[in-house]
Amino acid sequence: MPTWDEPVQASTGAVGGAVGGGAAAAMGASLNTKDVNSMASEAKKMLDSARSGGFRVSEEAAQPIIDVLDEMKGRVEELRHEFMGIASMEPTRGAHDYGKQVAAHQHEAFSGVEGSASQVLYDLFHVLEDAQAALKVAVEKYKESEAVASETFRGQV
Repeated sequence: MPTWDEPVQASTGAVGGAVGGGAAAAMGASLNTKDVNSMASEAKKMLDSARSGGFRVSEEAAQPIIDVLDEMKGRVEELRHEFMGIASMEPTRGAHDYGKQVAAHQHEAFSGVEGSASQVLYDLFHVLEDAQAALKVAVEKYKESEAVASETFRGQV
């Protein structure tokens, strides 16, 4: 089964290569299951750290990052829907055996099966959500610590 574990090269001249290459370029080059799994692990750690008070951040510092994460989530979701649209169409690469094999490979590469481009994008979307959630929790922790500090100083005046 094809996986998205190799950087996509647009210079192959094939339609699938051009589409995949353009997608990879739009997302910043190679992105694969291993990379996204690593990012997911780090995003979960960041979320756990924020929940436990391991880091706090002001709303002013976090908001621009949260906004960018929102924008990236939208882009990833759009690209994933495009890939799912491509996967829904049966590619034609000729009636010969090799053409049928290439068409099947292209279909699997864009479909939602494990290791496909659509699945990698789905997983990436959730990484972005976790990073965004971590920042939101860190903002709340910051506000809580500010309130405690304010109360402490208020009592001493």
